[in-house]
Amino acid sequence: MRSSTTRLAGLLTDDAGDPRLILLLGVVGLLYVLAHIVQVIWFVLPSGQFKIMHVGGAAALIFLSLAARAPQLTSRGAHVTLALLAAGIVWYVFAEHRALTSQRSFLPNATDLAVATALLALCLYASLREWGWTVSLIAVAGLLYGYFGQAMPEGLLYHGGLSLRRLIGHTSIPYFSGLLGGLAELSAGTIFPFMLLAAALHATGCVDFIMRAAYRLGGRTRAGPAQVAILSSGMMGMVSGSSVANVASTGALTIPLMNRVGFKPAFSGAIEAVASTGGQITPPVMGLAAFLIVGLTGVPYGEVIVAAAFPALIYYLYLMFAVHLRAVQQDLDASTHDLLRDQLGSDQSFWRSCLYNFHFFVAVAYLIWFLIETNLAGRASIQATGLLLGLYVLREIIFSWRGLGTIVARIAALLARTAYNGALRGAQIAVVVAVIGVLVDILSVTGFAQKLSFAMLELAAGDLWLLLGVAALACLAFGLGLPTSASYILVALMGAPALVSLGVPLLAAHFFVFFFANVSAITPPVAVSCLVAAKIANGDFFRTSFIAVRLGLPGFILPFIFVIHPELLGIGSSLGYTALIAAMALLGVVALNVLLEGFLLRPLTWPQRLGLLPAILGLLHPNLWASLVGIAIFGGLLGWQWVTRAAAAQGVHDIQDTEAPTGTTAMDPPTSGGKR
Repeated sequence: MRSSTTRLAGLLTDDAGDPRLILLLGVVGLLYVLAHIVQVIWFVLPSGQFKIMHVGGAAALIFLSLAARAPQLTSRGAHVTLALLAAGIVWYVFAEHRALTSQRSFLPNATDLAVATALLALCLYASLREWGWTVSLIAVAGLLYGYFGQAMPEGLLYHGGLSLRRLIGHTSIPYFSGLLGGLAELSAGTIFPFMLLAAALHATGCVDFIMRAAYRLGGRTRAGPAQVAILSSGMMGMVSGSSVANVASTGALTIPLMNRVGFKPAFSGAIEAVASTGGQITPPVMGLAAFLIVGLTGVPYGEVIVAAAFPALIYYLYLMFAVHLRAVQQDLDASTHDLLRDQLGSDQSFWRSCLYNFHFFVAVAYLIWFLIETNLAGRASIQATGLLLGLYVLREIIFSWRGLGTIVARIAALLARTAYNGALRGAQIAVVVAVIGVLVDILSVTGFAQKLSFAMLELAAGDLWLLLGVAALACLAFGLGLPTSASYILVALMGAPALVSLGVPLLAAHFFVFFFANVSAITPPVAVSCLVAAKIANGDFFRTSFIAVRLGLPGFILPFIFVIHPELLGIGSSLGYTALIAAMALLGVVALNVLLEGFLLRPLTWPQRLGLLPAILGLLHPNLWASLVGIAIFGGLLGWQWVTRAAAAQGVHDIQDTEAPTGTTAMDPPTSGGKR
């Protein structure tokens, strides 16, 4: 019996753990996934019941997962008990939903408050186990602020204080806010289906195909593994929802390879951290942030991904140029190494590999088309997942037929792994978003968010540039140590309203705070993405972080261009003019990298580096004439370096010809006893 249970558990995961609990976790995860699919497609549950099923079910799944991995029997029993408690809370809210929404919506009884307190404690603990102490500690600080507001000093922090009954009510029931607020609904109806799609991409081999495709596109360049890391991490990061998780997964392959071809460990780690962080700004999914922006601004999804297209392109083209320049400067040539080919096994032709993975292209194309046509993100993701799995199964039947029994077993394993991994990933995101929802609701109820916006406006005294600087620093500070989705929600609440008040377009304001929330993952002193990357690379953390800031410069510069030049986001501009502005911005950040690197075609002198400053300012300035002057300066420097490098190469060649022995050429090998 135990051996059969172990085999069934093996369909779900390769991780070590109690197979019976893994099997139970798989069954619960499958039911969790099916409930979301039914709700997203047919809307059978009221909003409150759907949200408690999503959040409470997520907590139960996390506790079952912890129990399955726990080595001690006592720990297993404790976490199973917590999972049962979470399931009991879900049952209570389902049973009392009508009374909670119609009779006790403002007058919770003692049982309601006890259930709300238990749900809060469970979610805080689940968030702490999955994401570390930062998010839970911030939420607890928000609750303390809500209760002790009357004890705060007069001014920004002061408010009348919330009674304990009202404070607990705002965390979940009966107000259905906080843990069960709008963010939980967004997580349940939009983010979770994309976590399911991400799991299906892993299960159907699309992730391996992305790595091989990245190798084909960038693996034979001088920077080799660095370009592969950039391309693969960008494609992976857009659907992962976590830059840290992306560093840990793709970085485990790419960082050691970068080290082996000659990049220093700190530089290798920084490349992976910056590339993974950039995946969160890359459409069409943007690490789930696209749907958060839609939910918070009301801007149609199509406009959001169009706005993100050119900034993401600038970000990655700049990064690819920066690593290529470093490879040239250090005289590295990874194209002579077979490390990547050995690791990725890329014997199959690229086009044949694309054809073999046609299910990936069809599903992604359908997803983008359906999203733009309907703006129903959750339904689009569910349907794209079904299409992806269906086409993959069809491919296996046609090309890998091993009998009916084998095919059925492989299909069962595919569905089991997709449901298992999708449920766990979705549960992890659900818990952290729900906990952040508590903080967001408390800050809104107490009026702190509104007062902070007014305080930022007062501090800036109507000066937009000063406000931008204050908002940028606030976004970096609030985003430190938080997952991308959580940090964006928080900084959007804090910073975006102040920018809009000074006339910044709504979408530009949200992109400003979103970019800074995103790059907080590579900003010291916390820099969580760099922390993971430095550990894999065996490099110094702070050195990795500072290199990452330089490699991620567009993430810090582009937000200011969004505000002063919203045409870069396609706001009130034609496609051609947007592309022109994007080209100027790309050239500007490339020139800045050349200045910092001190190298273009050959090392730069200090006068040449100083001469680049007006070129950079001109290219990043919103005035077209200033940009043309910048192009002229940068082009002149490039031409001068080209001519002087050719002259220097010719001089070396002449010296070699002069020193060559009589009867030989500089290309001939020296004879015995001869001089070169």
